[in-house]
Amino acid sequence: MPSNIERLLIIMELTLQDILQTSFVIPLYPTTFTEISIPVPPAPGISGLPSLIYFDIDNRFSTEQRQRIKDSISGVLFNWQQHIIQKWSGGTNTGISQLASCTNTYATRNFRPTWYRGLPIQNVLAATNIAMDQFTQLIKDNGLRKSPRARIFSNIPFPINSSTIFALTALRQSKVSLSFIINPLQLAPSVGNGLLLGSMFHAWLHRAGYYDPKTTSYFISECPMCVMRAYQPKNPIIPDIQFYKYFD
Repeated sequence: MPSNIERLLIIMELTLQDILQTSFVIPLYPTTFTEISIPVPPAPGISGLPSLIYFDIDNRFSTEQRQRIKDSISGVLFNWQQHIIQKWSGGTNTGISQLASCTNTYATRNFRPTWYRGLPIQNVLAATNIAMDQFTQLIKDNGLRKSPRARIFSNIPFPINSSTIFALTALRQSKVSLSFIINPLQLAPSVGNGLLLGSMFHAWLHRAGYYDPKTTSYFISECPMCVMRAYQPKNPIIPDIQFYKYFD
């Protein structure tokens, strides 16, 4: 089956997951799945966290590719945990995390997720807290089996050098599946672990309700770029496009 047709079928399934809240699989693409689990690190001040989150991963991924995907998901969980710990600040819950501080330096646009109906989000610090709270919701719904099953598909899109991880932007706040499409060609050793982590983080932001564009100053770009740089300031000799070309 041509990869672009297969990709369309997968996107149709992911759309149905979001609209109908179903785990139904359209049996039209040539793959099977194996369930994997990822440990959820503890986070202070948050009750009811599951010990694991779960994914059905495409069996077309190699052992090495599968491990890189698992490492990237664990990296997202680690950055989420660090934000929670630093914001908790020993129990005051008023701290500013490294993630929020770095993102606050660069992001100026698109702070509101699709489902948000509260007061206007005035700054990046508040936006980062809302996004990481939504990550908490995604983790709970997945690990407690409240959301449709999360599937990780292998698909080589056209053009083949397109970005690493594709995820739909969620329109709802709860019971959102953590399903992704991953270009296996972009899991090559030449793509660094930090770039893969940022790509996965960007995909989680889509599932948290944030739209692109993938350009400088937008929250959905600047936040994962901070993760890619380990919260360090931008280096003027490395243009942003070198990072957000890994976003989809």
